[in-house]
Amino acid sequence: MELAKLRAKLDRLNEQIVSRLKDRAWFALNPAVYTPGAIPIAGRPGISFMEWSLEGLERYHASLGRFEVPDQHPLLPEVVGPSPVQRRLDLPHLPAIAPPPRDQLIRYYIAILPRLCRPGDDPHYYGETAYADADLLTRMNERIYLGAFVAHSKLARRPEIVRLAAKPNALRLALRDPQREVNVIAQACAAAQRYELDAGLVAEIFDWIIAQTLDLEVRFVQQVASSAVGHDNE
Repeated sequence: MELAKLRAKLDRLNEQIVSRLKDRAWFALNPAVYTPGAIPIAGRPGISFMEWSLEGLERYHASLGRFEVPDQHPLLPEVVGPSPVQRRLDLPHLPAIAPPPRDQLIRYYIAILPRLCRPGDDPHYYGETAYADADLLTRMNERIYLGAFVAHSKLARRPEIVRLAAKPNALRLALRDPQREVNVIAQACAAAQRYELDAGLVAEIFDWIIAQTLDLEVRFVQQVASSAVGHDNE
């Protein structure tokens, strides 16, 4: 996929993430949603309502064939199965790359909620809260995981970058586009203002997302380099 098309897709995801942050901000914090066992789920002791919601959403997405698409990766691969839906796709199948650490994403998300939502606990909206959480997490995960395709596109344009694989800091610098990062955060802040959200908080969230995306880009290039060395040694 061309870098320009990838960036258009990323921009669309950025807008969706801000919109869903607004949706989540409408509800109270509802800490019971994130506390394992606080909302009993028959047959699933020790799971939080948010985790239950995320499992259900990803199972549904999997049934539609979402995770058969190469640029999609579930947060909970252990709970999704193959889809009966069959379709032809023209996206490249990239070398296997470890997805973004899901526990890190979930911890970060839960940590920002007290700054996004008003205090309180309202059982009437536990379901809407958990759904908004699951939807946001899947969109943030998709936004970060697209970094593998971004790195693939950058490598196609500048194959010499792979020589920096053993120097993570230099590789990260080579993969960065500071002006693009500034533009992404500015667009997210503009969207936050339209949705009457804290633009400073939204800027922090997208700064974190960009950092995670770059981490994945670095890992992708290192994986490509490692695979090339393995083939050379065969």
